Amino acid sequence: MINLFDFANGNPLFKQMKVSDTLFTEYKCLEEQSIFKIWSNVNYFVYVLSGKKKWKSQQAEYMIYPGEAVFVKKGASIIHKFFETQFCALIIFVPDHFIQNLIQQNADSIAKTSPKESDSVIPLHLDESLNIYFQSLYTYFLKEQNPSANLLEIKFKELILNLASTEKNAGLCHYFKLLCYESKSSLQDIMEANFTFNLTLEDFARLSHRSLTTFKRDFKTLYQMPPGKWLIKKRLEFARNMLETSDKSINDIAFESGFENTSHFIKKFKDTFGTTPLQHQKSSLLSTM
Repeated sequence: MINLFDFANGNPLFKQMKVSDTLFTEYKCLEEQSIFKIWSNVNYFVYVLSGKKKWKSQQAEYMIYPGEAVFVKKGASIIHKFFETQFCALIIFVPDHFIQNLIQQNADSIAKTSPKESDSVIPLHLDESLNIYFQSLYTYFLKEQNPSANLLEIKFKELILNLASTEKNAGLCHYFKLLCYESKSSLQDIMEANFTFNLTLEDFARLSHRSLTTFKRDFKTLYQMPPGKWLIKKRLEFARNMLETSDKSINDIAFESGFENTSHFIKKFKDTFGTTPLQHQKSSLLSTM
């Protein structure tokens, strides 16, 4: 699975500017498949310039069009690409520590919102000034000389503070505040949001800002079992629920549950539940009739 940050960072195919490990890029989707999975160990903003694209999390789907934006938490997503018009977007990768430092230094400027849990993809409310902001940011790519690092850093800070100062972005505000109070990324939140994606243990460790050894130790303490065993168990439970509540194909369910190989999914499902996925789906549908 492609790491979007690693793929974009330093890629000569995309115009980009960088301040420390905060990256601003004009991204054009080169993926030839209509449905694929990506992940990033860094949070990122997406502002669509042309085309459209759908981000799919475990909870919902988010279609975004030109002039719209989302914030995507570090982790993985299923992407639906549409080929009518080339997809082009501004993507701004912003690491946890950049957000933490900025929010802590400007706590009085953050909107006073009630706690609001958010999905791994957060649609953003953009007023006229924020739309103008993104358009002005894009003009930097049209100039012969890049702006100074100090100016770019100010522009990134301006974006975060503008978004976090309005109650209409309550989900984003809540996530930013959570980042400020956590010395380490929540291992449970990361695992629960990303278990349906075929990430390696090294990828999960990177997402949680831990070494692989520390990740395995903390995981065992939290879940009382090794991560590999837990992942299979969670994916099978997720797949069983989809079989009982949807008429999706077995291939689609295997893909969305984190099994890259349908035959492997069928074998694991039968070994665990004593029936094939198709038989389980048919019996579930009959019981609801």
